[in-house]
Amino acid sequence: MKDETGVTNAGKLRWSLSAVLLISVIIAFFDRMNITYAIPKIAQDYGWTAKQVGTYGGLLMSIFYVAYGFANIFLSPLGEKWGPRKSLMLIVVLFSLFTAIQSPLGLILPAFIAARVGLGLSEGIHFPMNNTITKKWFPTHERSRANSIWISGLFLSMILAPFVVVPIIEHWGWQTMFLVLGIMGMLITLPLLYFFIYDTPEQHPRASREEIEYINAGVEQDEEIEEKFWKSVKSFMKKDTFWLALLGGIFNNMVAYGLLSWLPTFFTEGKGLEFSNLMYATSIPYVFSIFGIALWSYVGDKTNRRATLAGIGFIITGIIAYFATTAETVVMAVALFSVTIFVKVSYASNEFAIVQRIVPRNRIATGVGFYNGVAMILGGGLGPVVVGSVVSATGDYTMGLLSLVVLSFVAGAILLVLGWRLKY
Repeated sequence: MKDETGVTNAGKLRWSLSAVLLISVIIAFFDRMNITYAIPKIAQDYGWTAKQVGTYGGLLMSIFYVAYGFANIFLSPLGEKWGPRKSLMLIVVLFSLFTAIQSPLGLILPAFIAARVGLGLSEGIHFPMNNTITKKWFPTHERSRANSIWISGLFLSMILAPFVVVPIIEHWGWQTMFLVLGIMGMLITLPLLYFFIYDTPEQHPRASREEIEYINAGVEQDEEIEEKFWKSVKSFMKKDTFWLALLGGIFNNMVAYGLLSWLPTFFTEGKGLEFSNLMYATSIPYVFSIFGIALWSYVGDKTNRRATLAGIGFIITGIIAYFATTAETVVMAVALFSVTIFVKVSYASNEFAIVQRIVPRNRIATGVGFYNGVAMILGGGLGPVVVGSVVSATGDYTMGLLSLVVLSFVAGAILLVLGWRLKY
């Protein structure tokens, strides 16, 4: 059987690697986003006012993304030298540990912040290593779909986390929740990585010769690049398309993590929703992200216009997000946020395929690390702070989320320009 490139499509082993990476992302995101569900209870234990929730809550959320971003930039070259398999196993051990120690340190605010920094540093090279595996294991015409499998772990974790995290917090407290999630990484993710992930198809003991040939026939052949870091990054940093993609990533993260970080508090404090009902209010919108990932990654691969697709998606996202944020009832807000997120993932479905197109194959970890790091420091770091600052200044959670509407329009404009320049 031949695919659209005319090359025999022999073997499906490569897809099992994407499935394992998917599980690794789900559990890693449980560890990073648990704070968003714990904030209302943490605020009660600390006795914070609404203004303090905006300030301290925003800090606890944002400090992770700042540390995560720096790790992406400066530790990804080390991961590139060690190889993705060893690097992924090491970071699972580390981020599981830093999740667990938030349990005893949680009532000491400076120590709590330090643990969040450690968690961010530990998870920092996760996505660069996943990108390295994907680029080495999948031909170009399969990458949006291959990436979308493990990227969907972000949204599956958002669906599943309320049903895992909220009951634990309700019955045993938020400190116990950190301990349980830390143990999960060691018991589930680490063994899967050990048995299923290999750096290249040639190293995998169960990869067939036909599948190896099929993969190698569909990947880019890059020129040799000098080993020194700053010389190697010139291969992609001199491209205007890389900087446009980076700007798009920054504004995407501001919207994505601003919404993710504050949506639970928006419902409980802004809309008066009972804490136990967060399981439904915050998970239902992300159910639609799974359908969006499947659709937009398929459309991206078929049309070969991934950036343009994402740009249009962000313009529509901003429009719908306005009506979702100002909806009078919780039910209407949940319904409109579901549509918002369905459209918004048109970017997440194609983001790393775009970056992989720009960055040379043998510098993918460094390139994605730089991209993801800067986008996370500026976007992930600022997104929760922007919303938190507006909440702190106005005392209004609705006004906080409305700031994300403007950011969506900016992201859309940038990605439309990128689509015109890159045509991919």
